[in-house]
Amino acid sequence: MKLILSTVLALSLSIGTNAVLPPGYEDDMWCPAGECKIYSIPFGDDYTGPSSSFYFCYNSVTDEVTDGVWTGSLTDVQQPKGWEKPELCSKDVYSECEYDHDCTPTLRTEMP
Repeated sequence: MKLILSTVLALSLSIGTNAVLPPGYEDDMWCPAGECKIYSIPFGDDYTGPSSSFYFCYNSVTDEVTDGVWTGSLTDVQQPKGWEKPELCSKDVYSECEYDHDCTPTLRTEMP
C-alpha cells in the first residue's frame, strides 16, 4: 500500500514540472564562445520535457538560435572544444516575453 501511495505521489508531483530528466543527464549547458542562453517555450505552456527543450544558445551578431550541448555525470557527452557555459541573455539582447514572468521557468506541484 505504501508503494502505491508513494508512486501516485511521485507521479502527481512530476506531471506539472518542466524538466523530466533526473540529475546527471543535463547538468550543464554549453554554447559556442560569446553566445548567451535563452529560455523559450516552443511548444506551449503545458509542454513538459527536458531542459534542452526550453534553453537554447543565441548569437546576437547573426540573430541565430541553436541547440546547446548538454553534459552530465551520467552521460558520455563532452564539452565541445571552445564552447563555454553561457550566461542568460539580458532582456535587451533577446526576449520572447512581454513580461519578465513570461520567461521564468515554473515548477508546479499540482495540476492546474
